[in-house]
Amino acid sequence: MFDAHTKPAIPLACVLGDPIAHSLSPLLHETGLAHSGLQGRYLAFQTESSGLAETLRSLVTLGFRGCNLTAPLKVVARSLLQAEDPEVRRIGAVNTIVFSEGALIGYNTDARGLLEALRTVVGFEPRAKRILILGSGGAARAAASAMIDAAAHEVYVHGRSRDRARELANAFDGQVRVCEQTDGLSVDLVINATTVGMTGGGAEGEAPLELMNLGACEFVYDMVYRPNLTPLLEAAKRLGVSGFGGRSMLAAQARFAFEHFFNVLPSLTVFLEALDQDGTSID
Repeated sequence: MFDAHTKPAIPLACVLGDPIAHSLSPLLHETGLAHSGLQGRYLAFQTESSGLAETLRSLVTLGFRGCNLTAPLKVVARSLLQAEDPEVRRIGAVNTIVFSEGALIGYNTDARGLLEALRTVVGFEPRAKRILILGSGGAARAAASAMIDAAAHEVYVHGRSRDRARELANAFDGQVRVCEQTDGLSVDLVINATTVGMTGGGAEGEAPLELMNLGACEFVYDMVYRPNLTPLLEAAKRLGVSGFGGRSMLAAQARFAFEHFFNVLPSLTVFLEALDQDGTSID
């Protein structure tokens, strides 16, 4: 429990990470504040894992309402929480912390953000559908949680590390199946929850899956949002498969975090339009 001392005249929130200069969270939240007519601020602070506890203590003392977390803080932050949402326990990572009477309460808005993006932007309802998730890290866990909550018929996970894929599947009590071989597999939706294809990610010219080798696929959702057209989405386009990048999930998860901080829930359009502002291209 941290002591809260200062109550600023305007609501304050921020994002913490290492690195942090690339973050689009300030753009999204400041746009949300302006649209909502709130005289608040949303800032970004470079924070290493070793300094996270001290930074959080300072934010509470300064009267911040909360913070978002990006890599590499999403897992290590859990040990500093006084309470956490069930979604955090299931995913194993926290991306939103609310400061309440000095207590740190953790949330994860990634799963809700993905569902919002799929239903609102993609026009895809996971209920009773077959889903293939690529990856085995925190983003893949969020995707699995979202698909289970939406009552998908079958959820498969495919990752480079078989052990991590099995660990993910075990975390969901048999509701997720490990798929070691994807050739010939027919699914309704493929979700890329890896960084393969991301600008600056070390494998930006690659796709995480040979899409043409699947038996059938109707939709592809790539969580990567830099560039807009990833190698996986290029492959989907060539094959006539409907493909969507991760901008809508980025906007949606920020929208739900915004509600935690400022008690207002602007429309998803507000946050999507923020990403289209001049000078903020994510190509």
